[in-house]
Amino acid sequence: MTSGEKRSKGLLTMAATHLGQALDIPLRSLEALRHADLLIFEEDRPARSFLKAAGVTRPYLKYSEHAQSATFDECTRTLKQKGWVCYMSDQGTPGLADPGRALVALAHQLNAQVQVIPGPSSLTAAISVCPFDCFAFHYLGFLPQEPHARVQALKAAGAFTRPLVIMDTPYRLKHLLGSCHQVFGKSRRGFVAIDITGEQEDFWLGHFADLQQKAEGLTDKLNFVLIVDAPGR
Repeated sequence: MTSGEKRSKGLLTMAATHLGQALDIPLRSLEALRHADLLIFEEDRPARSFLKAAGVTRPYLKYSEHAQSATFDECTRTLKQKGWVCYMSDQGTPGLADPGRALVALAHQLNAQVQVIPGPSSLTAAISVCPFDCFAFHYLGFLPQEPHARVQALKAAGAFTRPLVIMDTPYRLKHLLGSCHQVFGKSRRGFVAIDITGEQEDFWLGHFADLQQKAEGLTDKLNFVLIVDAPGR
């Protein structure tokens, strides 16, 4: 597909990228970066690295958690004109924990075509190396930032009989593990996937007091996925 190809309707491509190794970017995502009419990224630094991997220098727009209205308007205009919009989040497959969901909703609202280029996902990558039985699990996403509210959310989730999958920003890892220790103590184990596919990739397994101690030794802020084992395991 090329930017000049005639379409009966607009096209939004949700393109996966890598988690830490540029070689993991899907080839179709690189092609989309080269040929789409409008490129949308979350932040500048990842955007520049993705375009470098595609071997192109092109203008782009940003659409982050601050939801820039000008980008939303330009996406609307491009889709209405039967153009091709490509969205790529900072890491992995878009839509799970990033603002791209709003663009997908827009495309459906405009009756545009929606296309996915699947690829790396931190959630499935973490599960693939986790020893817990994650045949079924509860995805909690990002918990509240405020400590008391976070503890209450964990207590409520503690009633679930399946493993819990939690994501958060790198600088809250220590606080999250502390809250888990407060709620679960030694009754449940945790598994932390650190910097998946990155230079400091590591996987921790144990009770939360031990995991919290390991986190204290980190000097860098690294992306992570936390999985809490089901009760009684």
